[in-house]
Amino acid sequence: MKTVQDVFNAAMGLMDELNAQGEARTSDTREYEYRTPGIVNMMISEYRILSGSPGSFVQVENMEDYILKIDDTYAIGVMQYGLAANLLVDENPTAASFYEQRYEEMRTLYFTHRPAQDGEEIVDLYGGIEYGRFGRW
Repeated sequence: MKTVQDVFNAAMGLMDELNAQGEARTSDTREYEYRTPGIVNMMISEYRILSGSPGSFVQVENMEDYILKIDDTYAIGVMQYGLAANLLVDENPTAASFYEQRYEEMRTLYFTHRPAQDGEEIVDLYGGIEYGRFGRW
């Protein structure tokens, strides 16, 4: 299980905010640190909606909290881009746009390549290609 700190560290690496010793939690990143748990909660909620997980989720409140019921691959491979995008939206819109696009791309890849769960019916076999029934398959 990954912690909020793990996702934060990965995002700071992407944003080039690590200090000379490779640490993510510094005086320069304190503002990012304060905003991180709320953003991670938003992404956890989004994950649960997209994965069809019923019920409520356990919110994270600080950097040491574990991100429960989220695959480690998703937490580190996808959420870091979403966190970076949300942290940079005001100060660097160009970088935020890039990270948001990458987040959406990785999130889509994650969910489209996820195997069907027990009893889950695959409805859209071709992944949403409009008029795909007319294609030469």
